[in-house]
Amino acid sequence: MKTPAKSEPAAETQPSDKPFPIKRLFKRRIIPAFLVFISIFLILIGFTARHVTESIYLELAQRRAQTIARAVEYHAPKSWKQLMAGQTLADLQPATAKDLATAFIDEVRELNLQELKVYDLERKVLFATHAEEIGTMENGDALRNVIKQATSEVVTKTLADGTQQYELYVPVFENDKQLRAVFELYEPVGYLNAILINAAVPTMAIPGVLLLALVFALYSLVNRAQTDINLRTDALNELRHRIETFVSASAAKAAKNADSTGAIHSRKVITTLLFSDVRSFTSYAEKSSPEEVVNFLNQVMALQVDVITEHGGDVDKMIGDAVLARFDGADGGKRGVAAARNIIKAINAGDYPRQIGIGVFRGEVISGSIGPESRRDFTVIGDAVNISARLCSAAKASEIVVDAALANADFGPPEEIQVKGRQESVTIRRLKI
Repeated sequence: MKTPAKSEPAAETQPSDKPFPIKRLFKRRIIPAFLVFISIFLILIGFTARHVTESIYLELAQRRAQTIARAVEYHAPKSWKQLMAGQTLADLQPATAKDLATAFIDEVRELNLQELKVYDLERKVLFATHAEEIGTMENGDALRNVIKQATSEVVTKTLADGTQQYELYVPVFENDKQLRAVFELYEPVGYLNAILINAAVPTMAIPGVLLLALVFALYSLVNRAQTDINLRTDALNELRHRIETFVSASAAKAAKNADSTGAIHSRKVITTLLFSDVRSFTSYAEKSSPEEVVNFLNQVMALQVDVITEHGGDVDKMIGDAVLARFDGADGGKRGVAAARNIIKAINAGDYPRQIGIGVFRGEVISGSIGPESRRDFTVIGDAVNISARLCSAAKASEIVVDAALANADFGPPEEIQVKGRQESVTIRRLKI
């Protein structure tokens, strides 16, 4: 009997019905995070490589500057001293200046330098491979920092043809470790970079391949896990939906809304109760086969559940040949009576061996979980439930007996009946369909 499942509004998809989206989260979070990590890693490698390259260039420039200084001092000691005293090449005697220039040019050629400048501590050019620059002043920040801090500096300069070169400012010290001059050497950007790249590519390729393999392995694992989660979630949802066909929609909703301890709190509510029962069912069951009885009950129950659901009701329970349904809300009475009418009309229109009687009553009930934790039943209890059952007992075949407050003009005149278990009489009205 899966028909009762139609009566449960809880069948709407809840967040818990959906499988955990581990694959989607992996794609949206883990893979982007991995790409960000790789990007940061490459940027850090780039900065590190640049720093290492500049450090190597500066170290080489420092050694070359000291080599040039020693060589020039050896070949032209007199002019070297004059140069260190602050005299430019133009200030020296022609013969002395020629010896000094020859010594510098020989070293520039020997070390395969593009260009060389020598500054004093006042930032004046004492010597330059381009003679027109001798005697000029340099105001760059790099030169100022070298003179102030006595440490090497490197500046990357883009030339007119688009190529880049390093301008290396190197302090030159005398034997007493005192700063005497600053050499500016020029090196093309490229050959050390190429060496570092050639050395770094194989080093980075292996970890890169391993990381990619790890990502693919994780993706495969996540994909399998998502498939397994989907299958398990579908199985759990199917089982839950099947179980919910055996309970009311109110019970299913209460179970979903239970607190963390599993407790379902009871509460008092005003609701309309519809109680239906097959007339002369016992005699029919005694004369019919079990298969015929069950088939008849399934048809009648399915019909009632469909009508109750269409009118916004909820089947609380089915007890043998009886049905107890509730219609919550302010218009529950109107919907409950309409459902009762349509149920009897549908039964009368069908070829059924027995008819039913229905009682409808609106009153206060206690809605909650009854029984131990091992076997609970979510239902309604109270005087209103008892009265609805007694009104049903008072109804003849194809008749509706309702609380007089719920009846309309179609119903018969008011009657006073005594209900078992209740001292006060109940005013009812009847409707024969």
